[in-house]
Amino acid sequence: MKYARLVFTLCLVISFFTGHSQNETQFLETKLDSLFQVTMHEQRIPGAAFIIVKDGQTILKKGYGFNSLGEEINYINPDSTIFRIGSITKSFTALSLLQLIERNAIQLKEDINPYLTSFQIPQTFNKHVTSHHLLTHSAGFDEFGGRRVFNENELIPLANFFKTKIKRIREPGEVTAYSTYGIALSGLLVENLSQLTLENYMEKNIWEPLGMHMTSINLPEDHGAIAALGYEMYNNINIPQPWEWYHTFPASSINSTVTDMGKYMQMLLNEGSIGNTKILDKSLVNKMLTQQLSIHPNVDGFTYGLYERKWNGIPAINHGGEMLGYSSFMTLIPEENLGIFVVHHHEGTNLRHLAIQSILDELIETKPINSTTKEKIEGDLTPFVGKYVWLSNCQTCPDSAEQKFWELKVNDDNTLSGFNRIFYQIGSLLFRSTDGERTMGFKKDKKGKIRYMSLGNINIFEKVAVAN
Repeated sequence: MKYARLVFTLCLVISFFTGHSQNETQFLETKLDSLFQVTMHEQRIPGAAFIIVKDGQTILKKGYGFNSLGEEINYINPDSTIFRIGSITKSFTALSLLQLIERNAIQLKEDINPYLTSFQIPQTFNKHVTSHHLLTHSAGFDEFGGRRVFNENELIPLANFFKTKIKRIREPGEVTAYSTYGIALSGLLVENLSQLTLENYMEKNIWEPLGMHMTSINLPEDHGAIAALGYEMYNNINIPQPWEWYHTFPASSINSTVTDMGKYMQMLLNEGSIGNTKILDKSLVNKMLTQQLSIHPNVDGFTYGLYERKWNGIPAINHGGEMLGYSSFMTLIPEENLGIFVVHHHEGTNLRHLAIQSILDELIETKPINSTTKEKIEGDLTPFVGKYVWLSNCQTCPDSAEQKFWELKVNDDNTLSGFNRIFYQIGSLLFRSTDGERTMGFKKDKKGKIRYMSLGNINIFEKVAVAN
């Protein structure tokens, strides 16, 4: 079979579905088959897979395409093909720390420094860093690069890496700013408290109890042949990518199958248990599934280890993951007891989002988006005008002054323009886009001036200049 044919041939592995109307599920399956086939062909994505769980059962799980394009290829199998899930790893690390909080190994809102045996957080501010800050991305650390290597022998022990990379640039709790370092430090805290490696801890306390036997941080040798090799497009050709190793592995390095991820989602949706197996107390699971910190309660914020995002007005708890050669996304709709996980080749591509939207369109009646301005209030918008930078970029690096900025401008009709949208004010420090798809909130500094702005979850910005 020729290489091009291998790329574009659609291969399916179908797993049985239960608990949902067979006609409804078959209709959804047909719709998804078409979506995956067309999108994978257009974007030349070698392989993909998804799973849908609802009410404690698997509705549907499927794999498409191939795990590699070499001579010894394997079809994607939802039960056995291993993908890298990237930053969705953060939710597992958060869960691990919450387990230790439940066991009273540490309190949620106490200083974590006394529990760090191999590294100490600098005393830059009077306010100490807590587990709550780590889990809500509000510890106030800067985001340095240099976390990735392509040779396992070059990995630096986590505590040693932190000694030169942890820099506090704002008081903890001041604002959320999506942070690799905060969650990675949560992983070190788990290791120090449990006296286990993070992988051994997760295997003992999460993966084995849930039957997630295909999940790991360090890929076992016997899993290498069934792991999907990462691919990216260069000059319209799929090029295999090297394996990424991260010093900050608690934030990014889990490998799993869609079947294993289905078990994980079922546990979260079922108040921390599957059958007689309890992973986490339901009160703490609830903190993973409800907003814990945001600029404004009406702006999508962070839970513990996950974040809020609405899909056509449907409130959901989510996390995405990207690594070189891979993209993934997990979304949970607690009100519907529904979970969806999608993964495929090519970093940063949108098949995952298209698939989730298609699934939700069929399974849930979407809520109408209010695109009118009947809530608009009049006021002086000049305090909001200015240039903003993304808080998850490095703020103290030598090239920080050259980072990209976004600008908000005031219009003649007393609305704000920015981020390719028009916003009107609906409350104190609160705006909505005229298309109804975005809610934007602001926060003032101690002097009463606008300092921070959020478009929801990871999209948080700091005002750095007044526009001309």
